Amino acid sequence: MEAELEGHAAGADGHAGPEVQTRRERLMEAAIQAEYATGVHEDTEEQAKRHIIIRLGTIVVGFIVLLGGLAMMVLPGPGVVGILAGLGILSRELPWAERMIEYVKKRAKVEELQQQPVWVQVAMWTFTLLAILASVWWTFIAKPRPELAEILPWNW
Repeated sequence: MEAELEGHAAGADGHAGPEVQTRRERLMEAAIQAEYATGVHEDTEEQAKRHIIIRLGTIVVGFIVLLGGLAMMVLPGPGVVGILAGLGILSRELPWAERMIEYVKKRAKVEELQQQPVWVQVAMWTFTLLAILASVWWTFIAKPRPELAEILPWNW
């Protein structure tokens, strides 16, 4: 592909002039120009190149977390939290991700969940703490482990 691009820019004698760039060089130049145009302005081209690597790493990690959150929407796990975390990472570099965060928060009704009455919050925290304590007891303390049917309240 690079040879094709160079061939099209060659002069009538078939030799490429010094102004011909390979595709990689043009992409690198475009990435550096984009880095100059966004975020904190770098003083040198070396700093811009270094920041390209950091930006790409941030974007890759953000997409991995976002895809994990999307998978957790159908698999067990906190899907909305994963999606928000992935979008939060991506929003550091991509403006559309920041807009998506607001949309996801609105659809997930995060603000409504934060405005629950105090008694509901206390009940949920109590239930969560009891479930954790029961799990720890069952896993580490109960020796010999009772059969599940024996410890259920309706079997007493």
